[in-house]
Amino acid sequence: MRTLHYRVLLLAAWLLFFYNLERVSKLVSDQRIDLLTPYAYVFVALVALVTLALPAMHRLPLSLLISAGVVVFLVSKAWFGYPLWGEALSLTVTEAGAFLVTGLLARQVIWAIREFETSIVNFTINRVGRHSKTFAIEQGEMYQEVRRAREFNRPLTLIAIEPEVKSFKVAVEKMVEEVQQATMKQYVLAALAKRLEDQLSPYSIIAQDGDTFLVLLPETSREDLPRLEARLCGLAQESLGLELRIGVATLPEVETFDELIRTARDKMKSKTQQRPERAVKPTVTSAQSQINP
Repeated sequence: MRTLHYRVLLLAAWLLFFYNLERVSKLVSDQRIDLLTPYAYVFVALVALVTLALPAMHRLPLSLLISAGVVVFLVSKAWFGYPLWGEALSLTVTEAGAFLVTGLLARQVIWAIREFETSIVNFTINRVGRHSKTFAIEQGEMYQEVRRAREFNRPLTLIAIEPEVKSFKVAVEKMVEEVQQATMKQYVLAALAKRLEDQLSPYSIIAQDGDTFLVLLPETSREDLPRLEARLCGLAQESLGLELRIGVATLPEVETFDELIRTARDKMKSKTQQRPERAVKPTVTSAQSQINP
């Protein structure tokens, strides 16, 4: 936070100095000197606004941004009829340096904002839940469970869970006093991961792949699923304001690990999202007494 404060202060101080440069020169020499062209003042303001308004540009290499900025400045200044070379060369170099300094300072402000948002995300996730392990990490253990279930002819289920995009807004409104808007999606996903971990069996394997949670449930057959799905949907709705769509695939209905994942994802995406609240809540109430430790 302190870094962000200092960088914003530095940018503001620079712009204050730049736009009062000619007035400062008047104080020094008792007469006002035209040090910069009017176009330079406009261009510097545009550089500051564009840099702050389009943070995605910071993913581009700095050398590319500087080169593009210089070309745009020289071409546009010449197009408006201002001389670039000869006696005007020193003025051109000064103005180019001014907009480059502005762009670099504004870029530092953007980086500080990103660092602040990252800190908020990490702090928030530690308070409400945890980062789920990614699917890339957990898929090996999941695959071993699938092999074990097939080898010993045991039931196994894989479900794909993803919050409804529209219900993110509901969850955001519910938690808006706790975290900044920019980090709310990560906050909600972390909270959902915590709820899943608490409600499912300790033998379950939970992996996060983007906004989707892939949950492998050893020793879980298709007959166990309706109550489990109702319990998870009701819990997410009541505690987080989230609507879940859940797709299920089981052994031996499908045979391979890849088919389990693909089938669960396809069923999740094809689910209709019309779930009357009144139908879900009674089911959840009766199931909550049977929550796994």
